[in-house]
Amino acid sequence: MTTAEHKSEIDLLIRTYRMMDRMNQASPGARLSQTLYYQMLTEYYTRVRNAREEGKLLASHTVFFPTEILYAMDIVPMHTEMTTWLIALFLRQQAELLAKGAELGLAPEICSPHRGVAGIFALNVIPHPDVVLWSNLICDNTAKSGELMMELSNSPGFFLDNPFQNSAGEMSYLVGELEDMVHFLEEKSGRKMDWDKLSEMVARTDQEIELYREICELRKAAPSPMSILGYLELLSADYMFPGQPEAVQYLTQLRDELKEMVQQGKGAVSTERFRLMTLFIPPMHLMSSLDRLFEGLGAVSVVEPLFTRWSEGRLDPAKPLESVAKKSFLIPERRSMYGPLSEQALQDITDSAEQYQIDGAIYWAFMGCRHTCATVRLIKERLSEIDIPMLTVDCDIVDPTINSEEEIQGKLEQFFELLEDR
Repeated sequence: MTTAEHKSEIDLLIRTYRMMDRMNQASPGARLSQTLYYQMLTEYYTRVRNAREEGKLLASHTVFFPTEILYAMDIVPMHTEMTTWLIALFLRQQAELLAKGAELGLAPEICSPHRGVAGIFALNVIPHPDVVLWSNLICDNTAKSGELMMELSNSPGFFLDNPFQNSAGEMSYLVGELEDMVHFLEEKSGRKMDWDKLSEMVARTDQEIELYREICELRKAAPSPMSILGYLELLSADYMFPGQPEAVQYLTQLRDELKEMVQQGKGAVSTERFRLMTLFIPPMHLMSSLDRLFEGLGAVSVVEPLFTRWSEGRLDPAKPLESVAKKSFLIPERRSMYGPLSEQALQDITDSAEQYQIDGAIYWAFMGCRHTCATVRLIKERLSEIDIPMLTVDCDIVDPTINSEEEIQGKLEQFFELLEDR
């Protein structure tokens, strides 16, 4: 591919989001929050595309990386796993990316988003990054993928080492790691950290986390007001836009829409029959199909305890770097995917089942993720203790060849029949 062709991939994503935005605005009764969502994605990838022309440093980074620091330094972030997911969802190019990852020697057992990350770098379907940033959050695949990105892009990089436990000593260690990263970015970008701007980012991130909590509370209503597509939107806002004004605007609008629906007694589906707990992430390429299936069967995902329920705690803008470190201990995914599965995480699943009055749980057992698949039995046994059935669906987030849409639909329909008979 030529450089122009590489740029067209990002252009294609931008055009797709603009088209989705226009379609959403033309649809009667469409959510304004969804319009804001597509506009956010359009602006995000426009910044990625234009970074070099505008003389800005482009930083590729892995999931759960503290991008507030990048935004505060006017560095353009590019989330590698989310970019792979969104290419799979909107452009349907996952087969080419995964095939290229296989050529590089990445086995099928390795997380497919990271195999896809290898593909997008090897095929140069994304702009060349100036720096690569990665950490050990949230798994060993993440920890290793940064090294491969550096090799494929021939770019300098920085590895952020997150401690496993939350203690004063380990918090101090992480703050030191963040200080080292700031010095690295100052050297590579020629820009100094704007600490006042970082404080503003932290204040907005704290506001966003509070909005996530409010949204989770509203979803307890019967009928529940948010569809499964909202789950993907929440992940995108969390992973790509921390501390950004547009994320606050989107989440505020979504919160207000859900609040109005609850007040009017409206649900995400026309007739709510099955209240579900979603464990892990459904296949990206099936999200729209799942939304239609859930609508037809009266099913709604009311809670995703491993991904959308934040731990308690607030961030302090007066201590911006310490707050960035603290945030990494609050993220929902850390409880179940980083270090040993704690009793607290299992109790949170039990509490969620009871508070959200779920009828059943669906565990999307992503075959490339050893961390989550290792917890299937423990979680199923815990839910069984409170008489909640759980369906385990072997799948892949990105790769559609693992199982067909028809096979997954059949399993879901059988599970809903079981729930109906209870």
